[in-house]
Amino acid sequence: MMQSIKKTRVDELTELIKSAKSVILNDFTGLNVADISELRRECRKNDVIFRVVKNTMARRSFQNLEVEEIDHLLEGPTAFAISTVDEVKPAQVLKRFADDYELPRFKGGYVAGRVINEEETIRLASLPGREVLLSQVVGTFQAPLRGLVGVLGASLRDLASVLNAIAEKKGAA
Repeated sequence: MMQSIKKTRVDELTELIKSAKSVILNDFTGLNVADISELRRECRKNDVIFRVVKNTMARRSFQNLEVEEIDHLLEGPTAFAISTVDEVKPAQVLKRFADDYELPRFKGGYVAGRVINEEETIRLASLPGREVLLSQVVGTFQAPLRGLVGVLGASLRDLASVLNAIAEKKGAA
């Protein structure tokens, strides 16, 4: 009976990890119940799933997905911050929370089918959001076109100024 419940939980976790854009592993040691509740609330507001997971179940879930290189991150108390929508959001939410409470501590993560370490997770958290990145890309493509329009417009403006100056000179004479 107990084995089937554990197997079901492992299968659910495997499916959740499989559908996730990113899974950020963190150590929540030192947070009291009120702080963890606040962290869960912040995660929910940002469409991030926060789950405390037993390391053996997490290890089995990653083994089911044939991800072996994450085992070294599954030591000590482990919580997952999971997003099925955005790769960066879980790391950003945890970083904002850690800036205020000094905890939780990043362990690493599993992002876009790749295991990342603590330093890479911190860099991921410092990236701007998806919308900001998309607007920066659009702005980068738009800048040369604006310059071209400005140059073409300047030539026409200069021609109009020259013609206007000639007309004024002839009108004055």
